[in-house]
Amino acid sequence: MSLFDLTGKTAIITGSSRGIGKAIAEQMAEQGARVVISSRKPGPCQDVADQLNTKHGDGTAIAIPANISSKDDLKNLAEKTRAEFGQIDILVCNAASNP
Repeated sequence: MSLFDLTGKTAIITGSSRGIGKAIAEQMAEQGARVVISSRKPGPCQDVADQLNTKHGDGTAIAIPANISSKDDLKNLAEKTRAEFGQIDILVCNAASNP
């Protein structure tokens, strides 16, 4: 039984290459969402996206690295998400920023 149906929804999860953010991304994909995996390092982002695509089907996840303390990175994150998935329905702000 599923409590949530996120089919057709797009979620950006910052800090989602590991830990709590990764778990959130996994559960959203499990509920049918398309997910954007984002953190500062491209390799770990792509690894998680690949895992989700293998488990839930191609096109479930994409990796868009971004440093949340950079306005340019955030703009790129939103623009690439819209270009790939057409919309942004859910935003989970899980990443932390160091001064």
